Amino acid sequence: MSLSNPVENAAENLKALRNRTVPKLSSRAVADRLEIPASTYAAYEDPKKNKKPILDLALAKRLAPIFAERGVPEFEVLQLAGITGELTEQFRTKPREPIAADEWVEVVGAVQAGVWREQSDWSPSERYEVRFGPSPVPGADRFGLKMEGLSMNRTIPPDSDLECLRIGWSGIRPAPGSLVIVARNAHDLVELTCKRLDMIEDEWVLRCESTEPEFQDVIPIGKPDDGMFSDEEVRVVAVVLSAKQDLAPPGLGTRRYRFVR
Repeated sequence: MSLSNPVENAAENLKALRNRTVPKLSSRAVADRLEIPASTYAAYEDPKKNKKPILDLALAKRLAPIFAERGVPEFEVLQLAGITGELTEQFRTKPREPIAADEWVEVVGAVQAGVWREQSDWSPSERYEVRFGPSPVPGADRFGLKMEGLSMNRTIPPDSDLECLRIGWSGIRPAPGSLVIVARNAHDLVELTCKRLDMIEDEWVLRCESTEPEFQDVIPIGKPDDGMFSDEEVRVVAVVLSAKQDLAPPGLGTRRYRFVR
């Protein structure tokens, strides 16, 4: 197949490009990235259902960066939509290096002051992954949390994704000035929040950084000890490394979703 020639069948050529991705993308994985049913995407690759000679341009533009992550140049995907010649020259660059699997962090739950839940982790169908890049501490337990509410809105906007490292792994310990994830337990309920860890004299305290009057109190917690646990215990469980907001259109951002069917 030569994509520099006129496209004879968009469905067959689309499937051939997907099969060239490394690591190879499944049709279901592409559908998940596009946020469409797997059967809908499968129809695009089925010559009996998709008999058009060219692919829809809007679809090609969404597919191009997804395939480029796995080594297929963007201009080859755009050619499936009939874009040829000078219009594709801007895309004739060296194929992007594949994104390593360890650059993605799974967002497993949310933090929000004053909200108590029966469990802190989301169900698998609610989770998604965010690309934060390589871990600064190889081998550490890295996970993501979604920032909800206004308790830290002076520093972290709501709906941001937080990159977190669990303390106690590879010698990771919080220090004064760190942004931290705090867990409070009351019987069978748990509250997860993000706070600024500080020290007053010889005592650790937690501070909100909020414009809202209900989030101005300083909370003394003594000295964090991940070996202690009891009802209503306050524990610092992770250090926050970064926060990210995904403002890109669907299919072009840094979040990718997994659907459980």
